[in-house]
Amino acid sequence: MEFSVGFFRLLYLTSMVLTVALTLMYFNQIFHMVTSTFLKKKTWPDARRRHAYACIIPAHNEEAVIGDLIDSILRQDYPQELLQVFVVADNCSDRTAEIARGKGVHVLVRDNPLERGKSYALDYAFKTILSMNPALGAEGYFIFDADNFLTPDYITQMNKAFDSGEEIVAGFRDSKNFSANWVSGVNSYMFLRESRQIHYSRAAMGIGSFVSGTGFLIAGRLIREAGGWPYRTLTEDIELSADYTARGGKVAYCTDAVFYDEQPCSLWDTFRQRLRWCKGIHQIFAHRGMKMILSFLRRPSLTKWGMLVHIFPLPAIAFLWFIISPLIGAVYAAVCSVPAELYFSECLNIGVGSFIYPYAAVFLDGLILMLQYYRRINAATWKKWWYMFLFPIGMYLFVPATIAALFLRVEWKPTRHYKYDVPLTFFRT
Repeated sequence: MEFSVGFFRLLYLTSMVLTVALTLMYFNQIFHMVTSTFLKKKTWPDARRRHAYACIIPAHNEEAVIGDLIDSILRQDYPQELLQVFVVADNCSDRTAEIARGKGVHVLVRDNPLERGKSYALDYAFKTILSMNPALGAEGYFIFDADNFLTPDYITQMNKAFDSGEEIVAGFRDSKNFSANWVSGVNSYMFLRESRQIHYSRAAMGIGSFVSGTGFLIAGRLIREAGGWPYRTLTEDIELSADYTARGGKVAYCTDAVFYDEQPCSLWDTFRQRLRWCKGIHQIFAHRGMKMILSFLRRPSLTKWGMLVHIFPLPAIAFLWFIISPLIGAVYAAVCSVPAELYFSECLNIGVGSFIYPYAAVFLDGLILMLQYYRRINAATWKKWWYMFLFPIGMYLFVPATIAALFLRVEWKPTRHYKYDVPLTFFRT
C-alpha cells in the first residue's frame, strides 16, 4: 500500500493548531507573567471599622499541624473578641479534636464515612453555625486548611479588602517547606506563581481572580443565601469562584495578607493531588460550563474570560491528542510500509512543537518568578536555582493527571504531612 507524506503533515498540522489554540487561550497567563513585573501592587485603604469573623478549619486527622494554625490565629494583631475559631473534626481517629479543645476554640465533631472531604465538612460547619441560637454574628468567614500558618497581620490586611466592600477575598499563599526537597520546591513555585503573577496582576488591573483552596475570606451574606456550602465537586474552591464570577462577581486579592501552606514532598502525593484538581475542573465544566459560557457571551469581561479559560477542557483534549497522534502515525506507518526514518522524523517534528516550545515558555515563567521573589524565598541559593530549572518538569505532571482525570474515578484523599525544615519563628516575623 502506498503511503503519503501528507498524512503525517496532517498530524503535524493538527498538533500545531492545538498548540496555537492553547497559546491563544492561555495568552492571559503570559500577559500576567509580563505585566506582574512592572505593575504596582493593589493596596487597600485602611479599614473604617473592624468586622467580626469566624475562622472555619476542616480537619481530618490533623493532630500534627492543627495546633500551630490555631496559635497563629490567636496571635493575630486583630481584636480576639471579634474572632471565633471553629475546627471541624471530620471523621478523625486521632487527637485533632482534643488538641483544638485544649486551645479553647469551638470543635464540631462530624462522623460520616459515606460523605468524606472538605466540601461536606464545610457544609456541616456552616449549617451548624447558621442554626445557632442566638446567631453567631459573624460578618465573614475565613476558610483555612489545617496545615496553614498566618502572619500576625493577616486578618488585619484582609479586613481592609472586606471593609472596602469585597465579598470574596484571596490571600497571598506562601510555602512552609520550600526547601524540603525538589518536589516541595516545584510545588511551592507553582503557588508562588499563582500569587505573585496571576493574582497580583489581575488585582492591579481590576480583574477578578479566583479562590485557591485555602486562606480566603467569604462574606456571611453569601453563606446565608446559599444556606451552607453547596459546592460538591473535588475542587469546591474553583466551583465557588466560577459560580460567583458567572453571577457577575469578582474575587478580590490582598497581596499583603500572607499565609503559609505545606506542599507535598513526594511525586506520588503531588500526582494524586493534581489528579483530584484536574478531575474537579472537569466536573465544574460539566456542571457549570454552559452557564459560564452564556454569562460571558451576555456580558463579556476579562474576569469571566479568565475563569472560563480556567475550567475549559481544551488542555485535556490537546494533551490526549499529543499522546495518541504518534500512535496513529505508527499504525499508519505499519500498514503503509512507511520508512522508519520518515516516521521518526515526523514524530520529532510533532514532539518539538507540542513539548519543547511549551517547556521553554514555562521555564521562562519560572525564571521570571524566581527573580521576582528571590529575596523572600527561604532557601539556599542553589536550591532556588535548581528547583527553578525543575519547575517545568513539575508543571508537566499536569499532563498525565489531566488525561487520567478524563477516565478515572477520583475520590478525595488526605495528603500526607511532612516535617518542614523552617522553624515556626520564621513565620512569625
